[in-house]
Amino acid sequence: MNWILEALVRVASAIDRRGVRALAAATVGAAVLVVAAGCNFISPQRTTQFYDASDGTSVTVGDVKVLNALALTDDGAEASLVMSIINSGDDAAQVSFQYETESGDETQTVDVDANSQVDLGTEVGQEQFVMSDLDVTPGALLPVFVQYGTETGKSLQVPVLTGELSEYATLLPTPGETTAPSAESTTLPSPEDGTPSATPTP
Repeated sequence: MNWILEALVRVASAIDRRGVRALAAATVGAAVLVVAAGCNFISPQRTTQFYDASDGTSVTVGDVKVLNALALTDDGAEASLVMSIINSGDDAAQVSFQYETESGDETQTVDVDANSQVDLGTEVGQEQFVMSDLDVTPGALLPVFVQYGTETGKSLQVPVLTGELSEYATLLPTPGETTAPSAESTTLPSPEDGTPSATPTP
C-alpha cells in the first residue's frame, strides 16, 4: 500500500499549476483515507475475538460451553476444577469430565439443565468439582476430556495454579468436599433479557 501513496505523491509534485496541485493534493488525501480504511477493513477486530477473561481456558462441545476452567491445588494431589458450564441447548446434558489420576483415568459428570448454567468453585461456599489422587505440578497443564451425549468430545488443557494469588487463596479444595458435584443449574436469561454471560473466575 505504501507504493500507491508514493506514486500519488510523485504525480502531485510533477504538476505545476496551483489549482491542479491543490486538486492533486486532495486526491492524495482521499487515497490515504481509502487505503487506511481498506487496511482496517481486512484487519481482525480485537473486540470481536473471543478470549478467556481469566487465567482459565474454555472449550465448546455441541451446545455446551465450559468457560474459564482452571485447577487450583495446594499439594498437587487434590485440585478443585473451577469453571462455569453453560448449556444453551433445549435438552438437559450430563457433561462428563475425564482426567488422569495415579490410579488411572477417572470420570466425573455434571448435570446441566437445558438453557442453564452451573458454576463450580468460582466463589467461596460454592459447590466444588474436586479431583483427587492427582500428580500435578503448579504451572503445568492438566488434560481434561469433555463430552456429553453423542457429541464428539474435546480435550481441555487446564492450567494448574496454587492459592498463592489472593484471588485464588479461598478457592482451594475444601477438606471433605464431595467429588461428585450436584450443583443446581441456573436458568439462562431469555433473549429478551440480553445475551447470557458466564460468571468469570477471579
